[in-house]
Amino acid sequence: MSLAQRHMSLTLELKLLLLLSRLELSESQAQQVRDLIERIPDWALLADEARRRFILPLAHRHLRSLATQGEVPEAQWEVMRRGSLDVIRHNLLIAAEQRRLVEHFLNPSSVPHLFFKGPSLAGRYYDDPAVRFCRDIDLLVPAEHVFDLLDAMLAEGYVSWMPKGLSRERAGLAFACRTHQVISLISPLGIPVEVHRQIDRSGNFYNTWQLIDGKEVFRLDGMDLAVMPIAELFVYLCLHHCRHHWSHLHWLVDLDALQRHPDFDLAAVEQCAERRGLSATLAACLELHRALKSPEPWQDELSANGHDLVRDSLLALQGGRDTEFALSRTLASPDLAYGWQASLRHRLRGRRLHNVVKFFLPDYADYRHHPLPPRWQWIYHLTTPFQKTYSRITTGRWRQ
Repeated sequence: MSLAQRHMSLTLELKLLLLLSRLELSESQAQQVRDLIERIPDWALLADEARRRFILPLAHRHLRSLATQGEVPEAQWEVMRRGSLDVIRHNLLIAAEQRRLVEHFLNPSSVPHLFFKGPSLAGRYYDDPAVRFCRDIDLLVPAEHVFDLLDAMLAEGYVSWMPKGLSRERAGLAFACRTHQVISLISPLGIPVEVHRQIDRSGNFYNTWQLIDGKEVFRLDGMDLAVMPIAELFVYLCLHHCRHHWSHLHWLVDLDALQRHPDFDLAAVEQCAERRGLSATLAACLELHRALKSPEPWQDELSANGHDLVRDSLLALQGGRDTEFALSRTLASPDLAYGWQASLRHRLRGRRLHNVVKFFLPDYADYRHHPLPPRWQWIYHLTTPFQKTYSRITTGRWRQ
């Protein structure tokens, strides 16, 4: 199916939401929005799609300024208003949790760190951070500091969500810190906090200490936050969201927000992408952003790489979570969705090899089911493949 045909198969609601996935609209875009507003058959569906695609407050703001009296049913205005208030309330809890992390855990213990994505991105680059839905907090911490940080958080009532059952028991906590790149906790406020010891799955692109040493600090609501410089963040977003085939609309808004910021310098972004070996990824993402500015992402305006990205993004947006998972099984490597993103080194260390290695690597589930003292934990490397195979046979899925 060509891009034009795939776009023609999009619902009117999704076409409108694609147009609304910008902080600001040009006059041409605004007119296209007005034209689509007149044709929307199901405003309840549009409100629900906007919520599921994480752009409800922004869509509500744009529609309020562009829709004329009576075009949107009053009941649906109320649905969107209430849904937007729910997002704002959640974002306030996120902001409170981020402040608690900085003031109660990170600064008092001088833990090297930086925040990336989510609330720190919205606070720095959005004209109104409240319109950007943030599901969780992403925190990068060097591996040697993760144990003490998690121990302190668990002592204060945080609950491990992934891996399940993690406690302050020292041998088990140390084992989890060694075997998991990311540990997710739920705060007493109910906010997910992801503690990362590296931000890419393979470790081929980023060094944690170098990122933290190169951090920038900006002040948000009277608090200093450590974050990535804008060029580094932009390239990382391109890498991360390509792996997920740009399946969420608030990621498109992020690209727009960063490019509108006074500190954005395309030449600096291109130099950063070249250093990371991600020039092709950056170029394709910029094509995606340009293509989806208009309701017709025409095929002849895209390179082959851009075509792949736009095609799969539209496919993921149409199909939802199941389609995103299906696309994830075609990844070229743990961090790369497409072969054209990969250098020879990345291709040699591709997804299949990664999966083979991962199959033999133990994780906290091994320790939780059969706790062993540190001197005997090498045994997990022998038993893990059998445990995973047994789980596959008995449950139909690999053990999580």
